[in-house]
Amino acid sequence: MAPKFAHAHHGAHPDKKPEAAPPHHGAHPDKKQEAASTHHSAHTDMKQEATSTGVFLPVHTSLGTTPVDPKDDETHSYVYRYKLPESADGNGTVDVTKAIVRENVIDFFYPHSLLSSGEVASTDVLNTMKMKRDVFLLAFARVQALDATDRWSFYQIAGIHGLPHEPYDKVEGDDWDPKNPDWWGGYCHHGTPLFPTWHRPYVMLLEQSIIRQAKKFATTLSDTEEQDAVLAFADDLRFPYWDSANQSTRLLGLPEVFTTTDVALLYPWKSISDITIPNPLKAFVLPVNLGKVFSSSDIYNPTAKPHYKVPPSGTIFTPMNYPTVRHVNEAYLSQPDKLNVTLMRSANSTLVEGVHAVFQHNQWLPFSNHFWSEETHGDGSQYGHYASIELVHDSVHGYVGGSGGHLAYAEVASFDPIFFFHHANVDRLVALWQYCYPNSWIPNQALQLNSDGTYTQRPGSEANENTPLTPFRVSSSDANSFATSNDVRLVDADCGYSYPELLQARKEGWKPAQMLDHVMKLYDPPENYLHKWLLNVERIVKRAFNGPFSIRVFIAKPDADSGTSLNIPNFAGDIPIFARSKGVRCANCEQQQSMRASLDLTKTMVRLGITTAPRQSAKDDPFAPSSAAPANPLAAAGSVRLVFVDMQGRQLDPSSALGNWQGPKVSLYYQKGIARENVNEVLVQSDIDVGPQTLNKFSLNYPQLTIAGVAAPVSA
Repeated sequence: MAPKFAHAHHGAHPDKKPEAAPPHHGAHPDKKQEAASTHHSAHTDMKQEATSTGVFLPVHTSLGTTPVDPKDDETHSYVYRYKLPESADGNGTVDVTKAIVRENVIDFFYPHSLLSSGEVASTDVLNTMKMKRDVFLLAFARVQALDATDRWSFYQIAGIHGLPHEPYDKVEGDDWDPKNPDWWGGYCHHGTPLFPTWHRPYVMLLEQSIIRQAKKFATTLSDTEEQDAVLAFADDLRFPYWDSANQSTRLLGLPEVFTTTDVALLYPWKSISDITIPNPLKAFVLPVNLGKVFSSSDIYNPTAKPHYKVPPSGTIFTPMNYPTVRHVNEAYLSQPDKLNVTLMRSANSTLVEGVHAVFQHNQWLPFSNHFWSEETHGDGSQYGHYASIELVHDSVHGYVGGSGGHLAYAEVASFDPIFFFHHANVDRLVALWQYCYPNSWIPNQALQLNSDGTYTQRPGSEANENTPLTPFRVSSSDANSFATSNDVRLVDADCGYSYPELLQARKEGWKPAQMLDHVMKLYDPPENYLHKWLLNVERIVKRAFNGPFSIRVFIAKPDADSGTSLNIPNFAGDIPIFARSKGVRCANCEQQQSMRASLDLTKTMVRLGITTAPRQSAKDDPFAPSSAAPANPLAAAGSVRLVFVDMQGRQLDPSSALGNWQGPKVSLYYQKGIARENVNEVLVQSDIDVGPQTLNKFSLNYPQLTIAGVAAPVSA
């Protein structure tokens, strides 16, 4: 459906240089009229050729290249592409090694003099790092302080995702009915192939608002050298990414910069007397009432603290002038210690294994989102047991948000500042996956629909590579020009920014298999690869409990329930479900829309002695490729126990909530071993449907599988 606009300003700022007319998905003038199929072929061929050289890549985008102008307050908002130098031969390629890198939050917020090269940074270099870090924090704080009606404010940009269910910068659908309960009120894409690409310009929009404020901040500095220095790097500010599965998170949890009330400035400023500032990364104070409104004396209202109770379902309520929270207590305060315990436990199991699994299939559909149906993921499918990038993303929302935290609730998640650092990392993982599988892209055919719909698209609408990613405009002069997935396909060539591993791979000319090897070693020890057991849970009804919930998985603990400790060896992990609630223009959405999830059971089974750890030599491993297929190790009654709980840990009964629901479809996969030296070459081949084949699949039903609180038998 074509979006419409109410009195949008279509003119560029008079001080701006006029933009050149954007080419049709290509930089070379001779390619303007190419058909979509030819475009894809050319894009793939050029990209494969460029991968071998590692320096130049083609630009297939219609994004503008005008830099942020803080004086440009008249025109509508749009997302611009950071301009990269073009190759000298004029063949429409750009030097991707010139893209500015989005850094890890550890490197960005904790600058130090010891460099990865072994060299020691000079005082000037270290001071520049400190200045950039301080300016980012100061500019982010200014974005949060903008009036709630300002389209560049944090409130307006965060509100694109879900609540307040209002048009962003006048972008609406042609026949949008705000009273229609069948429509989801946010613009975001979840459960569709556009999940990774929609969130790409979303982070860029906030990033560019921070750049605008950094430039305005520079004009307030009394010291001219400091002013010149800030203006010199302002356009190069990039949003850092927080890797929820790296070694730092596994050992220490959430970096302290996200939890302290005040944050110290590190650069020795001459123009600023402040030593510390209120931390803009910890929380955002809501300028309006947000969420389902409760009575001021209601225990579900934060104003009732210290007796606040998280509502059992629906969307949490944050009154005006209250901050976003994580793992909230009865005083409506975040609990960083509880958050870190949850995060460290999960990062060492669910998250790291999930990221590893994401990179083990090479098709866009199963990689990009968690949607499940019999048609697309039925018994004939061989990719049902792999994780999706959206599933990994969902888990982080649940682990960080916790009981009553905003990040756990889709309608308000984006108001927690950490949302964007998390999504920068999701974007990084997507970019690395794309390097591993350069031929994989959104299919032309509508294999998956946008079941929920968005603010501008009907439920059940087609989701493909040319679907407008509203509300992200790509021109300062054309209010009807929106980014598509094709426009933002490559972060460096098409968007103009990069990530550390991606930049290294481009410069050194890595082959896709080399990148894959790097990522698999980064997120899982190689020796574990030969020995994998994965639990696949399908037919999970997302809106079963009117909001987010979690599925706890226990092995050989048939009596486990919501009161069972998560610190016992039988606990294999949990699967947070990042679900929207009813009553937010989604009351009559497809109630039976389902998703899939996977959980690696290997470590739990080794811990319990149900299966053996990998041998030192593959030839001695009973699970080596040449060995006979194993028997089902979870064939005994009560082997697998699922416990459905809400975000407060209270037990849920899916059979009562869903009536004639058949129950989850649960399978155990044993992954066939592949020699380490061959695995990546197998994975990146484009003529196979998925990654490594499975040796065996065991369907788990009653009495092997039981669900706490649900009477047997559990249907297949």
